[in-house]
Amino acid sequence: MAPLDSVATGLTAKPLAFALGAEVVGLDLSREPSAETVAAVRAIWHEHHVIVLRGLADDPAAILRFARAFGPLDDHAATPFYRLESYPELLQVTNRQIGGKPSETRNTGRNWHSDYSYTDHPAAASMLYCVERPPVGGDTMFCNMVRAYETLSPPLRAFLDGLDVVYDISLTAGIGERDPAQTAEVRRLNPPIAHPAVRVHPDSGLRALYVSERSSHFHGMTHSESQPLIGFLCAHATQPENVYRHVWRPGDLVCWDNRTTMHVALADFDQSQPRHMLRATLLGEQSGFVVE
Repeated sequence: MAPLDSVATGLTAKPLAFALGAEVVGLDLSREPSAETVAAVRAIWHEHHVIVLRGLADDPAAILRFARAFGPLDDHAATPFYRLESYPELLQVTNRQIGGKPSETRNTGRNWHSDYSYTDHPAAASMLYCVERPPVGGDTMFCNMVRAYETLSPPLRAFLDGLDVVYDISLTAGIGERDPAQTAEVRRLNPPIAHPAVRVHPDSGLRALYVSERSSHFHGMTHSESQPLIGFLCAHATQPENVYRHVWRPGDLVCWDNRTTMHVALADFDQSQPRHMLRATLLGEQSGFVVE
């Protein structure tokens, strides 16, 4: 990518890995971003799929102001128990106690996934802000699902282009360790749903694989037929050369496009040490159909 016009935007993009990821330098979140700045950030984001902003203040209002510049935000009604008080558009991803109880998001994101793929409005994008992190570990890894699709053989791409894949919230790693009543309600709110196995990005037109470790089977195929292919596709997508691993610092805001990436939160840290994040989620397009 050619360097951005620094006179016009004041921004530069520094690639972080071969397959995806770039740090955006020069962005000021203390004020409303201009239309030119939003367009410049969006262009970097489309090219690199994951962008990183560093050294930001712990200011929920500023995070939401920046997030809203890119589209309407989800109020997280699909997971209503984990919202930040007074800021329903910010989801707490934390191992701190919430309401005097262990947080139900303390073990969230532990298998490869795309956010809210188990709903009829899968997330367009997510922005995760690091308030506090453990001294060691607790990283997040991202993979490029456009490159994953493009590096499949033409016959397999053609086969997948005609398939829908079923997402099941029950396949979220660690969901069985959460409060049974809350888990039952989240499952009721989110029955299994089928989405195209290959998504076409509405802005860039890029085709991306849309299969994850939370996919149960391909619609119209049995689980036995589906699982070997799902396993292969997940392994293919998450090869080291297709991954960016983010080592968190307090003040980081990491933004990823859920239509072109998957991610996983690593549990490689002392769980007695705090890991506290706030996530804004950009609403995606309506998609899919409920599987009875």
